[in-house]
Amino acid sequence: MPEEVDYEEVPHLQEILNFLPISPIDEEDVAGYIQNVTNLVAVNYKYGQYQFAYFGVHLLYMTYIYCTAWKISQIEPERYRDAIVFARAYNGRDRDLKIEDAESIFAYSLMPEKDIAKLFKIIELDNSQIANVGILVDTRNEMAHASGKFEILTDDGFETKASSVLNSMAVIHDRMKKLIRKWYEEVLLSYCAGEYEGYDNPQDFIAEQMIQSFKLSVKELLVCNEMSVSQLITAHRGYDKKLKDFKKAVNDYCKEWLYT
Repeated sequence: MPEEVDYEEVPHLQEILNFLPISPIDEEDVAGYIQNVTNLVAVNYKYGQYQFAYFGVHLLYMTYIYCTAWKISQIEPERYRDAIVFARAYNGRDRDLKIEDAESIFAYSLMPEKDIAKLFKIIELDNSQIANVGILVDTRNEMAHASGKFEILTDDGFETKASSVLNSMAVIHDRMKKLIRKWYEEVLLSYCAGEYEGYDNPQDFIAEQMIQSFKLSVKELLVCNEMSVSQLITAHRGYDKKLKDFKKAVNDYCKEWLYT
């Protein structure tokens, strides 16, 4: 079993985790992967192995990049399909590359990492920030080679590198907000229209369809919670009670899990 370490001791780690899925359910166990990598970061940081701790931080970063690409594919499928015409796999893996209808976020691991960020033009991420994803990949790659020396030797050095990752995630998240709001509005209306069977309780729907299936992060859940439903109520008078109940359920979920 991995050694238990207080994640709050690691600079920026909890903030980084807030951008990653809360409790995803899928065959590839995204939650287990994130937990194991997080333990790796925390243990290496505790024992002063800062460069190895940073490698773990970068794995969390790439998991976020994959999750974001997958969510774009779900919310804007037509624009996504147009954008992935550039997609190429690592040498010899072309037959395995199946990202047109990616069932797993890890499908993107077959692509060169710097190429994935090109998809973020869909969310209007500017060229400098797209290039920054590549810079972070290059920095990680340079440190991963056996050079006989370590680049990150101190707590301050680790904090600086982790901060760069966190800043990139925050910028990408900010550009994703528009799509998350669009998705949430569509989900709300579908729920109110009875298109999801077997959900009498909005809390169950939030947990299973939003948190687990769509892999919402804390940050994305808060975007949903901040949205007003007043315009939807005005446009869909028959959904008045359901919309208000759903809004309250999202707010209660956030409060219960201390996300507000």
